[in-house]
Amino acid sequence: MNSKKSNNKNNWKKLFLNRLKQNFSKKNNLWRCLGFAISLVIVLVPSLTCNLLIRNGLWTGSVAYNNGIAFSFLEGQTTLVYVIQSIICFAIFIAILFTDKWYYSALLSLAFIGGMFNIIDRATTFTLHQPDTVIDYLPTGGTTSNFPDVFILTGIIGYAVLYITLSIIKMVQDKKTKNGTSVHDKNKS
Repeated sequence: MNSKKSNNKNNWKKLFLNRLKQNFSKKNNLWRCLGFAISLVIVLVPSLTCNLLIRNGLWTGSVAYNNGIAFSFLEGQTTLVYVIQSIICFAIFIAILFTDKWYYSALLSLAFIGGMFNIIDRATTFTLHQPDTVIDYLPTGGTTSNFPDVFILTGIIGYAVLYITLSIIKMVQDKKTKNGTSVHDKNKS
């Protein structure tokens, strides 16, 4: 009985280690880095530009300082806001490490970089005499947000939509294959 448990445990370890080795292959790391680099440019260019304009007094639009998260939720709870943002960013970073498709990595990287930008922005607004706030400058409906917020939502929603869509497509293809008909067979008839 013990040898059976030992074999199952060893098989699980081998499968896990093989999957880990495959996930961190040079090819996957290259795609992961490429997705991250593309996202880094997409997030940083408009975000830094707007923040620098505001910090140097050159911004002509309205500006709001938000010390909460997600539409001012937890406003005034500085430590809790930092902790929640950091935990979410860490979780997204771990998810990036375990993606094996560049498009998943790019979308999750948008959210990660946007979240990290907001954490850094919050930590550096003391120069504007608005400690522990995020600079918001994009009027969106009845509130104001910033480019990192847009990229966080784009990354998370984009990832979810793409993941669900591709999962449905795979299920349909698997069902067709299981039933003995493939897409190629139907096209021939």
